[in-house]
Amino acid sequence: MLDALAASGQASRFPVDVADIALRVSAQFGWTDPIVGVKAAPITSFEGGLFTVDGGWVLLYNDQIQSDGRIRFTQAHELGHYLLHRTLRNSFSCTDKDMVEWGPGGKQLEQEADEFASTLLMPINHFRALVNDSKIDFEMLGKCADLFGVSLTAAALRWVSFTNESAVLVLSRDGYIDWSVSSDKARKNGAFFRTRGNVIELPAGSLAADSTTASNKHGMAVGTSVWFEHADGRAVLREMKIGCDNYGYSLSLLHLSSGDKVWPAWETR
Repeated sequence: MLDALAASGQASRFPVDVADIALRVSAQFGWTDPIVGVKAAPITSFEGGLFTVDGGWVLLYNDQIQSDGRIRFTQAHELGHYLLHRTLRNSFSCTDKDMVEWGPGGKQLEQEADEFASTLLMPINHFRALVNDSKIDFEMLGKCADLFGVSLTAAALRWVSFTNESAVLVLSRDGYIDWSVSSDKARKNGAFFRTRGNVIELPAGSLAADSTTASNKHGMAVGTSVWFEHADGRAVLREMKIGCDNYGYSLSLLHLSSGDKVWPAWETR
């Protein structure tokens, strides 16, 4: 529908006006429990929420979010809950970590809401056409984020979710990995981190652990074994980094060669 409206000149294609869709979508399906409001609210304990009110639902997002991109993704995430899950529960309260449940092992409802949000805001066909055969780095992903009106983190997560290349996205705080997401190829090659319930320190020698380098959008060569101890000692990956001072974290993108497998030997698994 959005593609058709854009083609007819009735609306710009990107960024998607999530609030407008949320307020009108119930009429498209003839539902009697519409979203009656999309509002910023002082809900500091979580990023966004969806709650029943008399006659419908209200979609709220944290009024402390400073990024339009994060607001848009949060709205789209809650819209996903409305479309997919409103018959299962009468309220949803979602944290910032619920916004990155894109891979295996995540909570099912949050994973589905994230998948909906990313597909609505960053359709794969448009994303593929934008990156084409470009070398992927944080500069290129930043251009994608600008077009789609999302955060760099959301754009990077979306690329990792569909790429055929071996890549791992890592968010770190205070010298430790907070969460990471691996592409399908990376997971098949053993390049992933089990962060849930574990404390994983950034490896010495990595760009991520280098406090003297705040950002390196294009990346530098780093031995693959720096990040994955069982990798071939001759293998090299490209590590990119960008510091997000406003939120107190760093984002790293590890781009491995597709053939590099980093599994430990069978007897140690």
